[in-house]
Amino acid sequence: MGEKSVFTRESSGLIKDVNGLDAVMLNLGNMSAGVALFTSISPYIPQGGVIWIAAIIGLFLTLPQAYIYSYLSRKIARTGGDYIWISRTFNGLLGTTMAFALMIESTAYFALIAFFFSQTVGSFLSTVGLMDGIPSLVSLSNTLSSPLISYLLGALIFGIAIGFNIAKAKWGYTLVTISGIIAMIATVIAMAILASNIGDFHTAISKFISVEGITPPSNYKATVSPFSLVATIGILPIIAIFTYPWMQATPAVAAEVKKEKFLKYGVYVPLLVTGLLVTLGFLLMYEAGGYYFTNYEFINNGFTYTFWTVAMGLTNNLPLQAVLGIGLIMWEFSILAYGVIVFARYIFAMAFDRVFPEIFTRLNRGGSPVYTHVFDLALTLGLLVFPVVSISGATSLYGAIVIGMIYFMVVSIAAFLISMREKIYTLLLASVMEVAYFAFLTYEAVTNPTFSFINANGSPNPVTLTFVVLAFVIGAVIYLASKFYNKKKGVDIDMAYKEIPPE
Repeated sequence: MGEKSVFTRESSGLIKDVNGLDAVMLNLGNMSAGVALFTSISPYIPQGGVIWIAAIIGLFLTLPQAYIYSYLSRKIARTGGDYIWISRTFNGLLGTTMAFALMIESTAYFALIAFFFSQTVGSFLSTVGLMDGIPSLVSLSNTLSSPLISYLLGALIFGIAIGFNIAKAKWGYTLVTISGIIAMIATVIAMAILASNIGDFHTAISKFISVEGITPPSNYKATVSPFSLVATIGILPIIAIFTYPWMQATPAVAAEVKKEKFLKYGVYVPLLVTGLLVTLGFLLMYEAGGYYFTNYEFINNGFTYTFWTVAMGLTNNLPLQAVLGIGLIMWEFSILAYGVIVFARYIFAMAFDRVFPEIFTRLNRGGSPVYTHVFDLALTLGLLVFPVVSISGATSLYGAIVIGMIYFMVVSIAAFLISMREKIYTLLLASVMEVAYFAFLTYEAVTNPTFSFINANGSPNPVTLTFVVLAFVIGAVIYLASKFYNKKKGVDIDMAYKEIPPE
């Protein structure tokens, strides 16, 4: 067949409708600083560690990755972002295998976020109910912990995000931007509350820790190890793996971004803002409570004593507590909202290369890849059943985050090869640093029980291991099956990977 038939059509049809603010907020939702300030870091810190110091170290170690993503997203501004960079640098088999595995890992993560969305709402209701003496809120919080309620609420919230995106592509971006702005405002308010209570923090927080039943014993300082730089560096993988590296969202929609400079903003600004929020948020916690008190609560009561619940506990003003609760909920929702967009763009890009069926590239009048969104909804609703059947089995899927670390390492290797070929020495230096960094993070993700890939006894978690292996294997099988199918039609899909796809 002719060269033009290598891709499904001569133009993607996607509209350049993403402005600078949308580009920034998309990756800000991806990095999810507000969730990092909730329960994704502090409950897992080792004795002697200080989170805000680790956050600063992690930020600096991620800057070379930001350079890679900023440079390549502007040089090769196509839908699918790093999938295009990998597949055009190596081959279609590796590109598809890696991108599909990342999407399956991400979908499982989004399903877990959706399922546990009710627990985030419940945490807010429980804190306010206990602080303000409103038993009905505590009761409602307990009701929301029901697996069936969690499934239904998660499905509803995810369905809303899907619906906005199907109606009009631009609405999906607007949803991310608005939820992110609300979340940011609430975070700043929470910081202001903490800062204003530093002088008499222990008196101000006494009611909260009392009603929550987490008042430390009189000798609590004896149970907390003194500060250790080694232990602090030990926190680095937790921050790095769950927060900083996730900057692929804006590059994945590069073909829809209005101006090239917005791609640069969409990488650097979210990273720096995330670093600022995480560092300042935890710094305020340590400044207010002191090192020993704060680490005692994080290590022993980390799922109750969080940045958000403490801020709520420092005020009896119900409207202000509601603002904080809505802000936390918006951080969680923004993860789902950005995820709907990014999943669709990766699948779209692979379908454009004929790996997936052509139907996934079809757009409705609103410029939305509607069938891709329907596929995403079906897949997510299916994965949402998993935690209903087995909470422990479902949470073990958090260990699949090792896929992300492997993926970013492969992206860094691709950047290295591009830098060698085109003699771009700044890209060369950045890629060498990030290959080593993500090799370390991959090792940590596989060997540290905190990430659920292995159990405390050192044996691999069978659910996690099976999921990770299948994610890669199925991706490879899809590519090979597609190659065979298209060859029978006279199309060699390997030819698509010899050139950059059209916009």
